Amino acid sequence: MKNGSRFNLNRMSIAITLMGGFIASSHAAPSLYTSTPSFDMKDKVVSTSFFHWFATTGGQLSGPWIPLGGRPSWTGETEWWKGQIKQTMMANIDMLYVHLIPSTEQQRINLFIALNELRSEGYDVPRIAPFLDPIIAWNDKPNPNLSKVAGKDDFVGQYIRFFKQYYRVNQDAYADDYIAKFDGRVIFNSWHPQLNLDNVTMLSREDVMIRLVAEFGPDSIFSNDIYMVSTVNSSPSYKFVDEKVYQFEVHEYLEKHRYNGIKTAQIKPGYWDQNVRDPGFLLPRDGGKHYARAWKSAAKDSSLSRVYIESFNEYDEGSGIYAADPVKSPWLKPGSGNKKSDTWSSTDDPYEYLHTTAAGAAAFNDIPAHDAKILWHDFPDTMAPGETQQANVVVRNAGDASWTAAAGYQFGNKANRPKVFGASRYLLDDTKDEIPIYGGIFRGRAKTFQISLVAPSTPGSYETHWGMMQGKGKWFGEELVHTITVTTNP
Repeated sequence: MKNGSRFNLNRMSIAITLMGGFIASSHAAPSLYTSTPSFDMKDKVVSTSFFHWFATTGGQLSGPWIPLGGRPSWTGETEWWKGQIKQTMMANIDMLYVHLIPSTEQQRINLFIALNELRSEGYDVPRIAPFLDPIIAWNDKPNPNLSKVAGKDDFVGQYIRFFKQYYRVNQDAYADDYIAKFDGRVIFNSWHPQLNLDNVTMLSREDVMIRLVAEFGPDSIFSNDIYMVSTVNSSPSYKFVDEKVYQFEVHEYLEKHRYNGIKTAQIKPGYWDQNVRDPGFLLPRDGGKHYARAWKSAAKDSSLSRVYIESFNEYDEGSGIYAADPVKSPWLKPGSGNKKSDTWSSTDDPYEYLHTTAAGAAAFNDIPAHDAKILWHDFPDTMAPGETQQANVVVRNAGDASWTAAAGYQFGNKANRPKVFGASRYLLDDTKDEIPIYGGIFRGRAKTFQISLVAPSTPGSYETHWGMMQGKGKWFGEELVHTITVTTNP
């Protein structure tokens, strides 16, 4: 826990409550909030944009690629956001650049609630960072003058509101950890600052830091400075930009850029805005082959530090990589003049780009394919000879490869005598845990295994070793070591 944060008293009381719940009930898992490390500058990070203007009858409604369930299912409510988050996790995406859209801030709060609820279930969700879009933030409003105090307040206030909304619904002990950071510096993002902002070069890093520290305190996560990401073709821009990446500014499947010693790449599956512009522009998907090729190129570039996907769910311009209905797409808006066509997936796979992203990210990042973390268990300390008890173990997938029974993933007893304490292997069920939807237990998802323990007939102290495995004897991840004493007087 970060000392000195203005939110720590609330977080500490919640953590104590959760610990109390753990002690009171030995067979019900507590809330499974966990700590997670910040990104290091050397880490290879995959990020994407997250818009939050979705509502049943609002948001962007004219994109050619129809989401599964239809656009009315895109409610912007908490449960809907959970599905969106799970899709990013299925795709091995590390960070979400959440757009700051003033008109739909409740949807953004719903996203934050969804992140919190998933973390309480043991999910290691993607980190989040604010993405300021001046055109959206100050649409039909006077441009903030960044040479004036009021303009600086207005600018930084957009980010402050983002973090206050997040902390309002994420008050556990580890909420700070899921704010995206590089080497402890909180990541900010901004689209073209030259649009809808006046005197951009007059805004300094100190201007931003003073306001953040005044709001959140000198010992908050902002005490280590910020890390500003912005666009390549922005001029004039902030003088304190740390990293630049192409964001909504070029029509290419893969576009790389080096700035400040950091090499970044934008990857997109395609682009199609002809439902909203005539004649518009088409960068065809052609069934996903260009996207797959772009990922292969990025994965081979050892000098590449960041991959930014454009984007996950902004679909009016055809740039989303959410699961789509390949049968009902592409949809041509009547009267738009749109007469061209394209193919979402060559195999009619709704999850085409999620699968491609998962494979590409796994080839690009430095995360092992197989890893596991033990989050919680309620193994007994004592048992009577021959007694049977039910226990539970919560294990999180911490590797890039998804787990399925079909691929041989299982939880097991690693002892030389595997039948001690009953069955030695516990399989997944590929019909449960949303595996039919997401194709497996993806990276960051927690899985509960129910263990049936049968004590041996001979009293004694038995040290048991448990863990995940794939196939025959291919153990991986964190090992659970627990001693069970078999006694006639348990």
